[in-house]
Amino acid sequence: MSIVTTAQAVPSRLFAIYASLFESDAGEIKDRIEAWATPPSLSGRGADDDGESTTTLFSNTLLEARRLGLVEDMDDKLRLTADARGGGKRGSDSEVYFLDYMYRTLFDPARAIEIKHAGFMIALAWFLSSNPLHPMNFSVPPQRTLQAEIGEHASKTEVTSLNTYQNFLYWARYLGFATIVGGRDADDQNARRVIPDPVRAIGGALPAIFAESIELPIEQFLTRLSGIFPVFETGSVREDYEAMRRIPVPDRGQRLSVTTSVALQRLADRQRIVLASVADAPARILDFGMREGGVSHVALRT
Repeated sequence: MSIVTTAQAVPSRLFAIYASLFESDAGEIKDRIEAWATPPSLSGRGADDDGESTTTLFSNTLLEARRLGLVEDMDDKLRLTADARGGGKRGSDSEVYFLDYMYRTLFDPARAIEIKHAGFMIALAWFLSSNPLHPMNFSVPPQRTLQAEIGEHASKTEVTSLNTYQNFLYWARYLGFATIVGGRDADDQNARRVIPDPVRAIGGALPAIFAESIELPIEQFLTRLSGIFPVFETGSVREDYEAMRRIPVPDRGQRLSVTTSVALQRLADRQRIVLASVADAPARILDFGMREGGVSHVALRT
């Protein structure tokens, strides 16, 4: 089980448990946390709109919280683990500490394997290698696409059904790697579309990337970015995913994916970074679909 395969373990529910315990150093009685973490619309009801009991909503979410190392049992109480709390004090913005823990846990390859969450990064590597100029349908699972791209390795992503696909997308959006747009069309059909969009994730990593210098050669920039998120180009998980492909991507060592290229350009447009192309310097091709660009250096705009 994982945040992809446990249907109840969506970001809002895990964060509800975390936020409730964040305000109590001594921990809280489990029943009280269940009352706080269960949405008010479901309180006192036997099941939610999908026929799922509120007990299952909480118990399965709590199991995933334990598996992730977010909470621990202490006598008849639950409390955050010291690692999950991350030094955060009562009254602080608990979501900042929750996100920090999830990033540290899910994007550490060794740790992700240990807690059986490695599938999320493999799925994210696939997602980020997709073309944002052709948004995906939120309601159509991608098994056929995955099978066509990586064959028997498709199961490693854990995206094996519509439910696991949508759970993956909720987490990708929450962590800053995706945008979900749209609603229902004129025929009342679900017309939501999903766009690979790592602008928030990359933007949040910029202070760490440029901690020692405000300008970096593109290869050093990618090395530091993939050190934080191994799902990007040159990262270990992305390299593993590329090795699974039935048909290798041409010019992979010279060309950035459309998703990465567009994200970097959007950050430049927002004046967060400067993309430069210095003559005779090693460069990467920026792929924008209908046109290309080049970048040899990335600088933090101050």
